[in-house]
Amino acid sequence: MPPIPHPTHLLAFLAASVCGTVLLVSSLTLLVAWWRPSYPGWRGWAAGHTLLVLGMLIGTYRPPELVTLSVLLGNALVIVGAALFVEAFHRFAGQGGAQGLRRVYRGSVPLVIAALFLLTVVSDQIMARTLLVNAFVALTTVSFVGLILSQMRRQPELRAGYRLNLGLLLLVVTLTLPRLFTFRPGVQAAEVFAFTLPNILMFVAVLLLSVGGTFTFWLLHDDRRRVEMRRLHDELNTLAHTDALTSTLNRRGMEQAFTRWAARAQPGAGRLLVLDIDEFKTINDRFGHTAGDDHLVSLSRLLEQVAHPGDLVGRTGGDEFTMLLTGAPAQISQQLEQLTAALSERTGRLGFGVSFGWTRVGPADLLAAALARADAAMYHNKAQGRGSAGD
Repeated sequence: MPPIPHPTHLLAFLAASVCGTVLLVSSLTLLVAWWRPSYPGWRGWAAGHTLLVLGMLIGTYRPPELVTLSVLLGNALVIVGAALFVEAFHRFAGQGGAQGLRRVYRGSVPLVIAALFLLTVVSDQIMARTLLVNAFVALTTVSFVGLILSQMRRQPELRAGYRLNLGLLLLVVTLTLPRLFTFRPGVQAAEVFAFTLPNILMFVAVLLLSVGGTFTFWLLHDDRRRVEMRRLHDELNTLAHTDALTSTLNRRGMEQAFTRWAARAQPGAGRLLVLDIDEFKTINDRFGHTAGDDHLVSLSRLLEQVAHPGDLVGRTGGDEFTMLLTGAPAQISQQLEQLTAALSERTGRLGFGVSFGWTRVGPADLLAAALARADAAMYHNKAQGRGSAGD
């Protein structure tokens, strides 16, 4: 029967295994962060995360001949790493901008310096040292939790990623709590560093923070990148289908919107209008292109006011606008009367004349053919000197 390993050897094996994993993960994380910088805070998080897990590891396993060094180094790394960890999340979140980061620095740097100084003073007093380090970690944890909760409200699209990071932190804190009780008065020093359940849970917490922390923070980065790519795609799509001057649909946008409407429309369901400003070239020549642009914007605003939900308004040429009325026949008739009165050169609301023509459209119509009919009606209207015409 093989000999049962001594508990001290088991703890050493566990410490070596966790240490090897943590060093590998931390090294890869630091290399990626420095060679492939991502959002603000990525490098600071990698550095703080590495110092924090190494500090926890050094503080948990302390060879007898290096107890004092392990105490000071391990706890110092935990203090500095925790501060960097929270500061990195502040930078990643961008909460408060530069002014908010300055407040974080002003608050955390003096606190870290004071904690490190007090650590050297009480390095030989296990109870005081434990209270000091855990009080500092508790403050940073509360700050971190507050930041995460505020970001979950401000950025609901990243809520899942923030929730994962918060859940991991709370799980790590829960796993480290049993070891705190081993520092209570009356406990032998050998028990603090023995192969016991609290120490095993502490090593599990270190491993979880190292591997799981890297994974959850990377997921948060990936979620943010996907959200920003989706927003960029939506912005480019809007620019591709919207007229820059009037913010109405451009020709491509009108074509796609008309196709979608025709796919679900009833026969003869709508009226397609073509409108253009009377003597627009003369307006540009006499008053300049700025005045011409003002006329275009004024007309587009009027058309949007007349439009009902489901109607389409677009600028499909220089001074040419297209409007699709999609409501009930009585509503469309009322809109046509409203437009005829509003666009009259003498009695209208714009102060300049606009001619328009219209045609009936339904699911069988192609936009180009319908525009040709409405355009012909508009030019017939211009020739007759009337406000509007239609088929």
